[in-house]
Amino acid sequence: MARYEFVKGLPVITMAEGKQIGKVDDLVVDAERKAVRWLRIRSGGIGILGGERLWVSADAVHGVGEDAITINAEADARTPADAPEALALVKAKREVIGNKVMTENGERLGEVRDYEFDSGTFALTSLSVPPGMNVVGEILTIPGDKVLAIGEDSIVVAGDSVKRLQGTADLVNQPSV
Repeated sequence: MARYEFVKGLPVITMAEGKQIGKVDDLVVDAERKAVRWLRIRSGGIGILGGERLWVSADAVHGVGEDAITINAEADARTPADAPEALALVKAKREVIGNKVMTENGERLGEVRDYEFDSGTFALTSLSVPPGMNVVGEILTIPGDKVLAIGEDSIVVAGDSVKRLQGTADLVNQPSV
């Protein structure tokens, strides 16, 4: 498993050339597939304004490690003009990080702070939601297969899917009423 929080900022290294082409600037999730589809890479430059943005399809990723992400070749890094699918996903505004999470029963759970995905398939495996409006002092972990929709305004999850984590206690299923 890989976590958004840890992948963002990792160097991206090519397998064919052994070259660092940049660092992961963001991940783009395909709302229909419920999977990471693109990595946005910042290449070169200094600071926030420096460098070029490149796009790498999740299909071109060779491996996701603790210290770097490897891709097949430098040719797999595309300019924005060569990555219309990535740009279309960004324009659809189906963000995961910071998006509201609602149950199908209408309970607001909070906003996504982090998520995990399978480093082989890139499918979402869980969402992490810190304490929100209706949940005091609990971190919620929502399994990826319980995500019903990723929308522009909110992420909708199955009402019985919430696992609540209190402090360092074990995960416990807490079905909604």
